[in-house]
Amino acid sequence: MKTIAKALPHVAIILSGMLIVFFVIDRFNSAMGFLDNDAAKILLFVLSVTSIVNSIMLIAYQRRLDGAGRPHDA
Repeated sequence: MKTIAKALPHVAIILSGMLIVFFVIDRFNSAMGFLDNDAAKILLFVLSVTSIVNSIMLIAYQRRLDGAGRPHDA
């Protein structure tokens, strides 16, 4: 589980970078259709799932550090 927790932020950064590059390339040459294919949709789905799992794990980690049910001093 710790290996997954360490890898998830890196996966999210890589997928985000890929989608940003595809977006820029698509803006310059929309005929290539980088964002209109199934691969881009799969990358977006995987990025979304990775971000959700990463967020849940971060929230759980922060609650474990602060103690369950205690509010933060913001």
